[in-house]
Amino acid sequence: MGVELHMTLNTASPRDHSQRTAIAELAGPLVNLCLGSVAAFAHLQTTPKREWLAAAALSAALMRLVIYVVIIGATITTGSALSVGNDEPIAAKLAGLPGLMFLSVLAIPFVVIVVKVLRTFQGTRTRKLAHLAGLSLTMMGLGILIGNVLDPWLFPGRS
Repeated sequence: MGVELHMTLNTASPRDHSQRTAIAELAGPLVNLCLGSVAAFAHLQTTPKREWLAAAALSAALMRLVIYVVIIGATITTGSALSVGNDEPIAAKLAGLPGLMFLSVLAIPFVVIVVKVLRTFQGTRTRKLAHLAGLSLTMMGLGILIGNVLDPWLFPGRS
């Protein structure tokens, strides 16, 4: 016997919200952290550098970091880290911790991944930051597309 999940492209949560646990809520961010770390390590160890490993590492890290910026903005605006309804603040609430606790802790390794990978790029600092901005906007766009367009279209009964 297990927990009955309600799944979409963007979420997996128990139908009975009383069955939510902090560790389950952290699964998404931890998968991103594992994927980003492995891809970054592999990218840093290969010669010549494999661009697809850099892209995978940056995508995994930026997918979380971009939403962290949104969560922080929403927290400043609304006074609640839960206003966006993302994994890390929900996990913190379930664990009885401040809303931005897991976000703050997880942001550090994600930033390290981004910095380490960006340092391997050729070009000026301005060009590297422009690439980072473009990748960040791409991740934000993908998140919006999945969460606000594809999920409601493919899973219309999801509340």
